[in-house]
Amino acid sequence: MRIKAVHITNYRKIIDAKINMEDNVTVIAGANNSGKTSLVELFNAVFGSQKGKFRKEDIPVEECHKWSKGVYPIFAGAFQSGKKQEENLKDIFDQIESIAKPEDALLIPPITLEVQVDYDKDRDDIRCFADYIMEFSPENTSFYFIYRYEINRQAFRKAVDAAYEKLHTRFRELTGNADEDQRMTYVIREMLIDLYASACEETVWFADHNYRNAVKMEVSAFKGLFHYQHIVAGRNLADESSDKAGLLGRDMIYIAEQEDQWKTLMRELPDKIVQPIQGLRIQEKVREASVESLNRAIGEISKTNGGQAGNIAIDMDVSEDAISSLLKNITHAKVQTGDYYLSESSQGLGYSNLIYIHLQLVKFKKAIDPLIVNFFVIEEPESHMHPQMQNVFAQYLFKYYKEENQMQGMLTTHSHEVVRTALISQLRVLRQLSPFQCRLFDLHEFYDTLQTDANKDLLEFYDWFYTINFPDIIFADKIILYEGDTERMLIKHILQLTEFEALRNQYVSFVQVGGAYGYKYCPIIDFLGIKSVIITDLDYHKAALTDRKVLASHSTNSTIKQFSDSVFSIPSPTVRTLYACKAQFGPIIKNNTIYLAFQDKNDGFARTLEEAMLAKRYQVTVLEKQAQNVWKKRRKDDGLRFVIPRGAECNIRSIVSHTSESKTDFMYSVILSDLAEVMLPNYIKEALLWLMQ
Repeated sequence: MRIKAVHITNYRKIIDAKINMEDNVTVIAGANNSGKTSLVELFNAVFGSQKGKFRKEDIPVEECHKWSKGVYPIFAGAFQSGKKQEENLKDIFDQIESIAKPEDALLIPPITLEVQVDYDKDRDDIRCFADYIMEFSPENTSFYFIYRYEINRQAFRKAVDAAYEKLHTRFRELTGNADEDQRMTYVIREMLIDLYASACEETVWFADHNYRNAVKMEVSAFKGLFHYQHIVAGRNLADESSDKAGLLGRDMIYIAEQEDQWKTLMRELPDKIVQPIQGLRIQEKVREASVESLNRAIGEISKTNGGQAGNIAIDMDVSEDAISSLLKNITHAKVQTGDYYLSESSQGLGYSNLIYIHLQLVKFKKAIDPLIVNFFVIEEPESHMHPQMQNVFAQYLFKYYKEENQMQGMLTTHSHEVVRTALISQLRVLRQLSPFQCRLFDLHEFYDTLQTDANKDLLEFYDWFYTINFPDIIFADKIILYEGDTERMLIKHILQLTEFEALRNQYVSFVQVGGAYGYKYCPIIDFLGIKSVIITDLDYHKAALTDRKVLASHSTNSTIKQFSDSVFSIPSPTVRTLYACKAQFGPIIKNNTIYLAFQDKNDGFARTLEEAMLAKRYQVTVLEKQAQNVWKKRRKDDGLRFVIPRGAECNIRSIVSHTSESKTDFMYSVILSDLAEVMLPNYIKEALLWLMQ
């Protein structure tokens, strides 16, 4: 049995998200505050054996605000009417529940999960699910359930009735002062939300494949269909300040207890332990030391009530439970290094985390029930591990889930290494769209769109470069794609300026791509909706050394050509065409998401970053020749490192060509001479300002 899909609506920031689950393990990746923990806590409440624990904070903030704003005037009007409590309550609920038009009722949309569970006709026994079959088609291999956390109208009426006087008092406290009214209005609206949330309850239904024709079922019956366990991110592990090593020891004992040989041993062990206890006369020693004197004291005191008090005897009950408890208390995980046995904490929390997760998996495996869904969730398995350890452990986890074909799993992570280890098709990405809303992106769906002959090259590209750049893309707020090290050095330095503080405070990923490959990242960036800039070079033919020849030359940059074709339907643009398009239409932006930045006519016919920087600094075109001694003086005065070719005259084109082997040295000199800001080309500055918006 497998969870095929879960469709979530109206839970915290998760307003609408469908998670298509993999048969083995699904990876939920996202930056901090993207909604990963919320998702785990929701699954804990829905699939866990205990009753779901929801609070008003679990209801979307914007829905709470909208509802309280809508019902506040209703309560205000009722309290100002002068009617009795019973009449006011009737008026209030007639309006809230909209008896005449139920579709207009002022109710907060319920927290809802639509859960599809699939089974294999040749392998799975569906006896536990048989009562929930809605469609008796031979092709149907799915069960459909609807879980809701929604208002109980009767309970809400009772809650408002009980709080009526308190609410009425709050309304009377309004003073007429505008500032005070606003403050009190907020307090009362929060009270109303509290009352609403307190009257919500779990309900579960089974339904057809459209999630219609629903039939109500017991919540406990639904939860009984799932063997669910999770490991939280904030798990307790052994450290120097607290001895929790026994935690791992107890887990090891638990696993051993499931074996038949252990059970046989435990039946025999109590008798074996009693023998040395009797031989050492431990009971007699305890009795002599304490019990006999205590009984004498009791005897003296008992004279006051007619000698009714009895004596205290001592006996030792060595049961199987007592022995098991003893073993758990004295068993500790140790790390053997040569002849030394070190405490668990000596190897760091990363190893403790690894051992702990493994033991939980083994415990879960031993309790697997083949008749129900066995679902195991690990929140941030990478805790306390260095990157290489994260990578290796993630490989182990994926292999474990794959081999245990009766276990379905989910991992949440913000680790680049875990993402690198997963397949693209296993990834679901959570991204925060606003302070109160996140969105889930299913990369299995994205991967499926590439399974065509037309996308064969793109699919191969992603397979090859997935582990290099994809994690940086997935976790980013914004992305800067650049060509080489010098671009990265310049931009990293420029972002330290006060002007770009807002951009610097975001999670900006730097992804190195060549001009021939930048365009290949557009599909995944578009799919995830990440605002991005591609900074590349115009790259027209080097042999074009006059204004006329430059303008007639074609760009050789594949990314520029692809963008030009996509945006302007010009597959092979000339420099003149690109200059004209940018002058007429502004920067080239694809799908309002990806900004393409390259040199334009304001950069003095530059075809590379270094040419554009020198052209801006010295206010000349890259083609204009000047005396060698002029260039030497400029170089000395500015403290820049570039190579000046031999000859009476030279231009920026030849200088950059001769400096090609030491471009990094050139960029270092720009930064160390504090000239980065004044030499920053406009095409890069404009792109960064757009990205910061």
